[in-house]
Parts: sequence; C-alpha cells; structure tokens
Amino acid sequence: GYQPTMGTELAQLEERIANTDTGAITSIQAVYVPADDLTDPAAVHTFSHLSASIVLSRKRASEGLYPAIDPLQSSSKMATPGVIGERHYALAQEIRRTLAQYIELKDIIAMLGLEQLSPEDRNVVARARRLERFLTQPFFTTEQFTGLKGKLVSLDDALDGCERILRDEFKDMPESALYMIGTVDEAKAKAKAQVNSKPQEEVEHAASTHES
Repeated sequence: GYQPTMGTELAQLEERIANTDTGAITSIQAVYVPADDLTDPAAVHTFSHLSASIVLSRKRASEGLYPAIDPLQSSSKMATPGVIGERHYALAQEIRRTLAQYIELKDIIAMLGLEQLSPEDRNVVARARRLERFLTQPFFTTEQFTGLKGKLVSLDDALDGCERILRDEFKDMPESALYMIGTVDEAKAKAKAQVNSKPQEEVEHAASTHES
C-alpha cells in the first residue's frame, strides 16, 4: 500500500516545478501505472499536477498500432480553442467522440457481429478504424526494426487527413491503405498497389495449388 502522506509529499515536490522571474523548469515525467489502472492512487495524484499526459496502451501495441498512444486516456490542458485554434479543437473533439463510440460498440460487435449494427453505427466503426490506422506513423528511429521508411507529417497534413476520413472520403478504400503512411494522399497510391498485387498473388497461389 501507499503511505497516507503520499498526496501531500507529491504536491510538495510538484510545486517546486514552476516558472519564476529568473527561469523556468519543464518536467517530463514517466509514470508507471500498476496493472494499467489509471485510478491507482499514485497515478491519480501524479496526473493531477500535470498539464498534459500521454498514455501508452499495451492493447494498441498488441494490435500493431504504433505509436501506441491511447487518444482517449491522453489529455492536455492546452487543448483549447484559444491555444490550438478552433479547427484543431473541433476536429480533436470529433475524433475523440468517434473513437469513444467505437469502444462502446465493441461489446455489441463481439456478441452479435458487425452486421447487427445500424447503418449509422457501422459508419462510426468504419471511420474509427480508419482513424486508428491513419494515426499510426512509421518512425525514423524504428526503420531498422520495421523495414518501413520514417515519415514526417506536419500538423496541417494530419488535420486534413483526419477531416477527410471523418467526411467518409475514404470509405471505399481498404483500412490497410491508411496504415503506416505519411500524408493521407499516400493512401490512394498504397490502395492501388495492393489491388495490382492481388492478381499476381492469385496466379502464384493457383500455380502452387496446381503443382501440389
């Protein structure tokens, strides 16, 4: 268990990290969350002092969604219209709503299947899954491990891509075309390459079956 004075002791430490007339201290803290429980007292007391938090998710990592950042658990006090702008704020809120709805629908999908959802809910699922894949990004530092060339995506390109996905511009495109790309326009070329590779794969499979 934790000592009863943990909250007070943490507050005393965190209050020493502040801006003054002579300088400023910026603190980047790595917080261990026992059993991924964000209600753990240590996590709760620590997060309450932070202006922003990036929560890494084991589940997203297991699904191959890198960087494995949980967009619903992560937060920032600076994510306001006055700081990031009206468009960025509105898109961020819509993305979070879409992903939250998808999480709620997962239980129904697991029990009854995607076909039992209403057309509107199926559209929500499609948008959320495409957003999840578009929000992945190949890093320069992981090229030797993934074999994928690193991509640098500007904020404007990221916002444009999310906005176009939310408008269902890519609803007829396979989800995989949006996975590990840079700008959203790369998805069209990737989807075309996937379509062109299918006939060759089918020919090779047919030849292999014939030989066996």
